[in-house]
Amino acid sequence: MLSKIATQIAHHSHHIRTSRNTRLTQLNNDCSAALRKVKIDKSLERTMNNLDREYTLSLCLEADAEYQNIPGSEVYKPDDSPEAEARAYALQLGRGLDRTLHFLENYTVTVPGMTLDAAINPKHREYLVRTLHQTFQALPESDQIALVSVVKPEVWHKFGIGISAEMQKLPIAQQKAGKPQLDENNVLALADYCSSVTGMFNAVNDGKRVWQLCGIDNLALITACLSQPLDEALNILSRYEAFTYSGPAYKGIALGNPAGQFRLSKMQPGMQYKGAHWSSATWNEKMNYANASLEEERRSKLVVAHAEGVKVHMFHDPSTTDQGEVMLRPDPLYFLSASEVNPGITKYGCDGVLIFSTMKPPGAPSGGNTKTNPALT
Repeated sequence: MLSKIATQIAHHSHHIRTSRNTRLTQLNNDCSAALRKVKIDKSLERTMNNLDREYTLSLCLEADAEYQNIPGSEVYKPDDSPEAEARAYALQLGRGLDRTLHFLENYTVTVPGMTLDAAINPKHREYLVRTLHQTFQALPESDQIALVSVVKPEVWHKFGIGISAEMQKLPIAQQKAGKPQLDENNVLALADYCSSVTGMFNAVNDGKRVWQLCGIDNLALITACLSQPLDEALNILSRYEAFTYSGPAYKGIALGNPAGQFRLSKMQPGMQYKGAHWSSATWNEKMNYANASLEEERRSKLVVAHAEGVKVHMFHDPSTTDQGEVMLRPDPLYFLSASEVNPGITKYGCDGVLIFSTMKPPGAPSGGNTKTNPALT
């Protein structure tokens, strides 16, 4: 399982450069050293509770205190100094600890390599299955057909979701065609990650980001019981036309926080960046979180002029199926200047920074996955 996850993560340099804020640097070093010693066993939740109490609040408060000293006119200026990196490192460690602890409320992880069905707590599984029931009933028939086609028939029976005799033939036809299908763990992983309620997407993402930025894989290994079947599911869905997406995508990104300047320094025109995990975006610009978010830190917008991804709205809870969520592959993003994209690609501004990018490699031939896109000038 570790090797499967590792292939997706492009590592940042893990050496912590010396910052003028010795208190923050020491906290980063101490927390990193403690986190590297974490073992996945029956005492894991207690261990994570102890780390959370000792480090999370201190890391976030120290990083925020330094962030508050940045003049307002410079908050959205890129900065890759040791001080900016230390703030980003601290915020990532703090959020990783906090969200992994929340993850362990829903998944009992006691040995490395646990599967989702072995780790998930019964009440959490019941909640996800109940939500899948509600969503399936609310979907239009065309989406129901697409969803039934990609899921192994026995999963619907196990979840107690009734489908018509006519629909039952759809997955069988796909099986005969030799196409892979989602199993129970794949479906539950998608439902949990896409949920607007459980917050498990934060734990998965932050675990992989801690690995990428800090070189510490422990949190990613704890959440692997969810992330591994999720990644497998997204790769399966990418084989089905009803779920694939190609075109512009929009994403609200959090730059109004202690990590923002350092993150922004990696997203300048001409740069290339490969994320640690599949990334949530939307094909519907109105629905991106830079427009809709109440969080001040998430007021910047990333526009991906040419995106390749997987549509996952069918796995949302009923209240958010209209958000048009698309999961973008963890492939490189190539950052562009505003002059390199069609001005009509974005109709809405944002209160933070507007960033342009594409998943189409520079100089790539047209056709296939890199076909000419009118969003690019």
